[in-house]
Amino acid sequence: MSPRGALIGSLLLALAAGCSSSSQDLPAGPEVLEKSSTAMRSVTSTHFRIKVEGELPDVAVKDAEGDLDAQGRSEGRAKVEQFGQLIEVEYVLVDSDLYFKGPTGGFTKLPAALAGQVYDPTAILDPERGVAKVLASAKDARTVSAEDGVNVVEATVPRDVVAGLVPGIDADVASRFSVKDDKLSGAVFTLPSGAKVAIDLAEFNKPVDVAPPA
Repeated sequence: MSPRGALIGSLLLALAAGCSSSSQDLPAGPEVLEKSSTAMRSVTSTHFRIKVEGELPDVAVKDAEGDLDAQGRSEGRAKVEQFGQLIEVEYVLVDSDLYFKGPTGGFTKLPAALAGQVYDPTAILDPERGVAKVLASAKDARTVSAEDGVNVVEATVPRDVVAGLVPGIDADVASRFSVKDDKLSGAVFTLPSGAKVAIDLAEFNKPVDVAPPA
């Protein structure tokens, strides 16, 4: 073999060894999710974004974004499907009241229990039905990448657990979690039907000032 060929061969072997080592150095998936579950239980507030692709029979919202705290106060906006059309609305959820504003007119005051008929974002930080429980209950977790401080873990979440976070799910779901600094920054749930629910979280523990609209 020529010196040039030997050099190229050595470089290829070094690259292969580097890739193998990198794969072996990935943190264990169950450990990543366990740490994140613990960290998320102490989160006091977050900014969230929810996006639904495909059909979920019990979820009318297709896209939502807002702020919420661990006490169940939240405000933001959502796109809701009604009679085959998307309607953008604003909402404020505080104490036991839901304030809802459609494309026209002002806010209407409704019982907070009606929030669940659209989507209840306060479930996200609820330790008994939100992301902390989802992370703790995930099965067959494996880390698929670790770049720029973000660990990406794939796992399966039992239907009875994920249904607390996303109503209407009636089967175990393939899930993909992005974890940075032990906090969950993103999750994608893929249903057997092909429908997907993506949840992105950011701005943890920043003050959230939610008050009833004037």
